[in-house]
Amino acid sequence: MNKTGEKGNLNGRNLVIAILIIGAFISILNQTLLVTAVPVIMKDLDIPFSTAQWLTTGFFLVNGIMIPISAFLIINLQRGNSI
Repeated sequence: MNKTGEKGNLNGRNLVIAILIIGAFISILNQTLLVTAVPVIMKDLDIPFSTAQWLTTGFFLVNGIMIPISAFLIINLQRGNSI
């Protein structure tokens, strides 16, 4: 492969890595914001603490599932593979 092709592949890989790092940071930031917002959510929705815990647990589980799925999709869509 010529140098142009290798450099293009390297730039694409760096872009994917940058997107994944930014996505992970935003996910952690969202989780932090949600934990600090629990008292306000409880007051606004008039729900007990146990229900708010279930809401945050569901949010964390969905985040935990979506991070590997999005990485899988980014890798496969970048290669041009069908899913």
